Amino acid sequence: MGMNIPLETIFRNNLRFYRQKSKLSQEKLSALLDKNINYINMIESGKSLPPITVIEQIAEILQVEPKCFLEPIEKEEAFFDKETLIMNTKDEIAKSSEEILRRLFKNIKN
Repeated sequence: MGMNIPLETIFRNNLRFYRQKSKLSQEKLSALLDKNINYINMIESGKSLPPITVIEQIAEILQVEPKCFLEPIEKEEAFFDKETLIMNTKDEIAKSSEEILRRLFKNIKN
């Protein structure tokens, strides 16, 4: 690695990446860990670091190896995920818009 990114930063970024990839909110992951609602937010914002045992629990919930939190994510993987997120979000917005328009036109006919 040419860049010297602090390990804590890599950990926080990867936690956020894999949590979002699993479509879990910070609050939901905190609840699954049986922790305070702000627990994951405290970690991702750099105010706290979890013990190894909690890292293992998080890895199990997110279905990744614990070592994944310590290895910088390849730009291609992160980019691919962003594109997937954009496409999925676009589809969700289109479905919601269609539903809203159908209700609107139904109300106009009546």
